[in-house]
Order: sequence, then C-alpha cells, then structure tokens
Amino acid sequence: MSLESLAVRKSRPHRYDPALQGHKLTIAYRGTEFSGWQCQPGKRTVQECLETALEKLWGTKISLQGSGRTDTGVHALGQVASFNAPKLHNDVVLQRALNANLPRDVRVVKCRLVSPAFHARFDAIGKTYRYLILNHLVQDPFTLDTHWYVPRPLDLDTMRRSAKMLLGRHDFASFTSNPGYERESTVRTMTRASVVRDGSVLVFHFTSEGYLYRMVRNLVGALTHVGLGKMTVEDFGKVLKARSRSAAPATAPACGLYLMSVKYPPAKSARKR
Repeated sequence: MSLESLAVRKSRPHRYDPALQGHKLTIAYRGTEFSGWQCQPGKRTVQECLETALEKLWGTKISLQGSGRTDTGVHALGQVASFNAPKLHNDVVLQRALNANLPRDVRVVKCRLVSPAFHARFDAIGKTYRYLILNHLVQDPFTLDTHWYVPRPLDLDTMRRSAKMLLGRHDFASFTSNPGYERESTVRTMTRASVVRDGSVLVFHFTSEGYLYRMVRNLVGALTHVGLGKMTVEDFGKVLKARSRSAAPATAPACGLYLMSVKYPPAKSARKR
C-alpha cells in the first residue's frame, strides 16, 4: 500500500502516446485470495487478473498502472488503475466486457475514457483507507477475512484522542515497516484520522496525501494498543515523536484494511470528450 510523497511523484515524468486512448478504471476486490496488487511470478495478483482480461479484449499485452500497491489480504473498494490503448469500446461496454472476463473476487466498478496523459499513480494527490475491527466477545465466522477480531473491550475515547494527534504534518517513521527501498522522506500530511463504533465494529478512516509502507496497519496496531490500556494517550504521542519503528507496537493484520478511494485533481481525471 506504499504511496510516495507528492513531491516525489510529481518529479517523475512518464511517457505516453497521444494517439492512444487513455482509460481510467476504478476497481473493487476482495484481497483474501490475492498475493497483493502487483504482478509476481507464480502468484495470483489483482494486476495480473486485470491485465489478463485486457489482453483477451485487445489481443495483445497491455501494461496497467495502479495508484499504488496493496499487500496480500488487503481489500479495495476504490483502487484506481490506468492504461493507454487504441479505443475499443465506450466506457459502459468496456466495463461490462472486462467484468465478464474477471474472476468473481475483483470487479471494475467504474470505467472512464480520459486523456492519455492521465497516470493513476503519478497524478494521485491523496488516498482514503478504512480499517475494521470486530470488537465482540464472540468471533463472527462471516468476518474472518474482512475484520480484525479483538475480543477484549476497547476504550474508544482514548483511541480517538490518540488519533487526533495524527492530524497535520508529521514524521511517521515510527509507523512504517522497511519496504526494501530508499525513501526521500517519512513526513506526510494527514487530513483525517477518525475512529467510530458501529455496534460491535470499530471503523477507522485515514486520509492523507501519501502513505508509508504498512503505515495504516501500524497506526491501527498502536491505536488498538491504547484502546486495550497497554499504552496511554501520552505514550502514543511519544511513539509518534520517537520516529523509530522499534518504539511502536505490532502491525495490525491485513484482513481489516480497505483502500476506499484515490483523489486526483479534477482536470487530471476528467472524462475525455
């Protein structure tokens, strides 16, 4: 789920053929049976399934660019991907054709014909993630792959107070795992960090210009630690300021995480007329 900083993304040019038609796909998938978004040899991935469907329609391999990666087991309701290809169908017919060639755990929920200059990754200016915790004495078997099960009571007030500390621009180094590549900065701007209770389910929402590797899952792991009384609100603030992963609790599991939406400048993602 890594998303590089806006400054880094904007500095990376990408080439495109203006003679081709740009396509923007909004995709939903259940991540349980996928080894993440990105193509990997010998593994089932969302990108591979979509590129296979594109090849069936166009009769040639087409490279699909996602807005960012999601890990094994992570779900999406609003992942965005783009590709350029000769115009084949209008957006309604193309959406229907793609879904007819996709497995049932991934669906194109929206298709738009856009400028070939549009790039799902480099043009993104923000993302919203949701995380779900089932907080109940008894595990619901229908949420095994869609929620993190936490049977002990969670203190919603202390979790909310801790989450408020995340708003604004901070160095989130304490809440990132090692991605295996260099990052220019671990500073990000968070515009939403909320947690509410809906019956026995705790719902987290995070909106930011960009994310570090496993940042949301690490944040949820720490906030849950606060809710369990294993850390105080003040301790949480100290972890944020420590800028060290070793200062933070364990990562929350992937099953409760959902990529909800990706934000773009209106001119970048507008329909091509």
